[in-house]
Amino acid sequence: MDFENKDHKQLKTDYQTTFDTKEGKRVLADLQSAYYHRSSHTKGDPYETAFREGQRNVIIRIINLIKEDKDVWWTNDHKRQSSTRTS
Repeated sequence: MDFENKDHKQLKTDYQTTFDTKEGKRVLADLQSAYYHRSSHTKGDPYETAFREGQRNVIIRIINLIKEDKDVWWTNDHKRQSSTRTS
């Protein structure tokens, strides 16, 4: 169990390091725009819905890994991105 916990902590640190750069933040914003901030549902096509939900789940995993222990960074950055999109 300690080995898995250590691996998870390292992986979380790797994600946070990657997506805490300006380039990483741009990439994450692009991924969110393309796959997170849209509906997964495709009327009449359960296979497309499942495919799109799978794409969305990858982004959710990234977000969850980088926001662990960094809720303030995620909340502030997300608000900043949202306000620039609506302006």
